[in-house]
Amino acid sequence: MRFVSFFLLSMLFVACSGSTPENLSEEVDQLLADDSYQEAIQLLENANAEETAEDLAELKEKTYLNYGLYLEYRGPEDSSMRDRMTSALEQYIKVLEINPDNQKARSEIKQIMGIYQTMPDRSPGEEILQDLEALGIEY
Repeated sequence: MRFVSFFLLSMLFVACSGSTPENLSEEVDQLLADDSYQEAIQLLENANAEETAEDLAELKEKTYLNYGLYLEYRGPEDSSMRDRMTSALEQYIKVLEINPDNQKARSEIKQIMGIYQTMPDRSPGEEILQDLEALGIEY
């Protein structure tokens, strides 16, 4: 019975607590630390209108960048290197759509595309190349 009471009290606390920018940032940081990138993205997509667009943009930029780094360097072991690199490029593109001046995303794209250029008949796909071109990055 104590467990049920504790559970209900916890749920009431969560339901009544508003998501402040600080709480949202802390939640995102914890999800990133746990490599729960999809959950962090979902949380940001469903964030309250109370959040400023600038705060959300910064959190999204950070989340997409960290997700890209995860995919590029440690990604799921059950996926191929090409799938991981393509997925990482997709995340870096999202970063640059938010902040075109993000140098880390640009340098990671350059690194991945440099590897692709060393392999004949390999590319991340036409859609990725078009997205990069739309951002002013030609390969």
